[in-house]
Amino acid sequence: MTAVIAASGGVDAAPNPLRDKTAEHTVSIAADGSYSVRMDTKLDLALETTWGFGGDIHDGFRLPDTEALLPPYLRVHYSNPQGTIDSDPAEATIETEVHSVDIGFSTDRLTAGSHRGVLDYEVAGAAVPAADVNGDQDDGVVVYVRPLDRGDLVIESAAPITAVDCEVVAPYGKSCGEKRGDGWAVSSDELLRDSAVIDAVRITIDADPKGMPAPDIDS
Repeated sequence: MTAVIAASGGVDAAPNPLRDKTAEHTVSIAADGSYSVRMDTKLDLALETTWGFGGDIHDGFRLPDTEALLPPYLRVHYSNPQGTIDSDPAEATIETEVHSVDIGFSTDRLTAGSHRGVLDYEVAGAAVPAADVNGDQDDGVVVYVRPLDRGDLVIESAAPITAVDCEVVAPYGKSCGEKRGDGWAVSSDELLRDSAVIDAVRITIDADPKGMPAPDIDS
């Protein structure tokens, strides 16, 4: 708990403009393992303020260790950012520095009250044959997702979803979420484990690995 002390001649802490915030990421996976993301964020502001939607993300996912000197990393491509604030278009961008990717947009000053920001973007190259992750006996495709902000995760897929695992320390994961109709849902609470933010969500789909582009793996 943080205490705020007001002293004579001192400066009080600036008031927090945010009353409440919720976010939901919807991931729609194609049969080749590429996917689109919609991050839908709802704000309740107590004060007029500017706001930023999105965040920083790493472009790589650690794969299971091999005998290589450096661990293998799956490199991912993010593209086509689009944003809206209260249904009005907003200029979204993707900026890359080394392996840090900044996806999102910022607003002009928003009035106090309720607001909704939506950020869409596309991801390619975030999939590998399931056998490369789970062993030669596994069929299908493993797709990696890393949410931009803490919030619920809803997963839709053109191919059946057979498993969803959350990784705290890659490449080790535990089953998370639950099946919802033809899709899957992971709550924001499950994206924290032992007070650590989940590094990645690993989704296995029943798709033919031969139908996916060759992954870009650094090792």
